Amino acid sequence: MIKKIFIGLGILLITILVGAGWYFSGLIYEGALNPDFTDSQDIGTAEDRVIVSQIDTKTITLNVEEELWGPLLENGTYGIIGQNGDAVVGEIISTDGNIVTRELLEVNGNIVEGEKIRATSLVLINDEGYKILGTSGWSGQATEGVYTPKSVADLEYETINYTSEIGTFPAYLTKSGENGIVIFVHGFRGDYTREVFALMRTGEFEQLGFRSMIIAYRNDRGFAKDPSGIYQYGTTEWVDIDAAVNRALELTDNVILFGTSGGGGPISGWIKNVHDKNKVSGVIYEAPTINFWESVKVNGAARFPWLPPSTFEYFKIITEIRYDVDFDKMNFTEEVIASDIPVLLFHGDDDEWVPVEMSDYIASRRTKNFTYMRYENVGHNTAWNADPQKYKDALSTFLKSLD
Repeated sequence: MIKKIFIGLGILLITILVGAGWYFSGLIYEGALNPDFTDSQDIGTAEDRVIVSQIDTKTITLNVEEELWGPLLENGTYGIIGQNGDAVVGEIISTDGNIVTRELLEVNGNIVEGEKIRATSLVLINDEGYKILGTSGWSGQATEGVYTPKSVADLEYETINYTSEIGTFPAYLTKSGENGIVIFVHGFRGDYTREVFALMRTGEFEQLGFRSMIIAYRNDRGFAKDPSGIYQYGTTEWVDIDAAVNRALELTDNVILFGTSGGGGPISGWIKNVHDKNKVSGVIYEAPTINFWESVKVNGAARFPWLPPSTFEYFKIITEIRYDVDFDKMNFTEEVIASDIPVLLFHGDDDEWVPVEMSDYIASRRTKNFTYMRYENVGHNTAWNADPQKYKDALSTFLKSLD
């Protein structure tokens, strides 16, 4: 009888392990590998719930009941959007658990106590003050769902094309800047017509004398898919990056690559695989995914905090077998460390999408031609928000050093 009980328990345990492996490998595939999946926010817990507790002319107190991805507990300047108005918040004055009081910099319309609001990092500063993308006062759109350098940064631009082995892809190219071209490589599930992070940085690069080239590449919606049918996080996308570089070199002899988040993989794959690395003068990273599996682990831990960390290695094996994928090939850490190409890297230590430990490790191993801007209590792709002037100064110093 006891033997039968143990056998039964063993069968049950195996069934649970197989079922869990099958379920979570499916989530990894759909959420991170399948280009056609559109419901990423439904994988695990991803709801932000922030309530206005108190507001006056100078401060706002927020009850951050649930904020998985939002920045309102982090340092920097951010926008908040309510039912009938929006506001810009700045310095953290005090925190008490999930209650945070912040400097109130500007209010448009009405923000009232008890109201549920959402946060955004998409803030610009100009001569008129602050602007929040996606608000009634400034949608930032050229047409519904489409953003351009003109609609976001008020810059003249043209749409050009470049051809890779897999097809032809479009890119926005701003018109002003004699010093060179910065190629923006977007991250996970990006779309060059919605790449607002890059579009919001184009004005700063124009001031520094650089044109911006914001590209589409394989697996972008509406364009050629990778033959594997999945995101490869740099193992194949680097070919498209090389084609974009070659196109830019027809217009300038000074090309800079700028990869944000998942855009770090294609650029790092380019560093590993391209024969002539002198095609580019430098690389700028912000919160880059240079080792994709590490991002899976930190993102999975944020969405499913009750899972033991050790289970992710099991899920990795099942996913590789089930979907014929090799996550180790998506790790370009050593190639970035060994490279002589000048690198400027921004990363915040509160990043729950891409672990800052990856950047820390690279910074600990590479000292030549490497500048690391590490931010305290700053999240994913929000280094500009943390300190806009510091960010621009870092860009300026880095670009001048390439001369």
